[in-house]
Amino acid sequence: MRPPLEELEAFLLVAETGSFTKAAQRLGLSKSVLSRRVGALERRLGVQLVHRTTHAVTLTELGTGFQERARKALEDLDDAVDASSRGAAAVRGLVRITAPTNLGVLHVLPAIAELMAQHEGLEIDIELSDRYADIVGGGFDLALRIGELKDSTLVSRRLGTIHRAVVCSPDYLARRGRPSMPSDLEAHECLAYANMGAADQWRFLVDGEWKAVRAGGRLRTNDGGALRAAALAGRGLVGLPAFITQGDVQAGRLVRVLEEFRMPEAGLFALFHSSARLPGRARAVVEHLGAHFQRMGF
Repeated sequence: MRPPLEELEAFLLVAETGSFTKAAQRLGLSKSVLSRRVGALERRLGVQLVHRTTHAVTLTELGTGFQERARKALEDLDDAVDASSRGAAAVRGLVRITAPTNLGVLHVLPAIAELMAQHEGLEIDIELSDRYADIVGGGFDLALRIGELKDSTLVSRRLGTIHRAVVCSPDYLARRGRPSMPSDLEAHECLAYANMGAADQWRFLVDGEWKAVRAGGRLRTNDGGALRAAALAGRGLVGLPAFITQGDVQAGRLVRVLEEFRMPEAGLFALFHSSARLPGRARAVVEHLGAHFQRMGF
């Protein structure tokens, strides 16, 4: 007998989170209701899918095999529903996202607003933070991250490349002069971005080799928006991801310097859990964000 969808979804979330409590929270159910659904699925199949202990939930060998097939079956069902509704109805339902603060404010939220305007049934819950959120434990459908990926259990899709640029205000440039070589930074007031590794060691590609120069200064913070504000106020030079400063550069409020010397780049990724069944609505968000960042030149 074919299992009901709610039993399959209950099992897959328990398998993904490793916890009846977390899975119940994700589905908005009580732990007892969720446990009954998984138990009903096991009785229906005539096999044990999960080992239950006081401190953890793990899959049996049969449960691991069933998880992959069940996830694929529900993904195919989602694809069929999406395909049949694409021409008439729209993307609908809740998508939970976590993203870096400045990227979220400057790009993700405006792009998501465009998508939501096209699909009135789409709901977005987005948490903006520069700390790495636990995707599974936090109940997120996907995460946007910049830089090296540390968690091999996550599936990733590259959305673009984050470029860095050194900028300052026209006023600072008039007062202190334009640096012509990276080594000139030692004589300038530099604003340190703590999110980019060694904040006072800026790396540039010089004659085909990466070279680090000391970029000394009196202001250091992990918030790119705060450094942008300091640069706009004429407080110094700052090496920031271009997505933070490109609007100010285009408007003439900030000026790029040392453009002929490339700074290190970083990947921009969408991540989701390897065992998760990524809903069609979440895939639509990823596709839309990918197109947005491609247009922006990321």
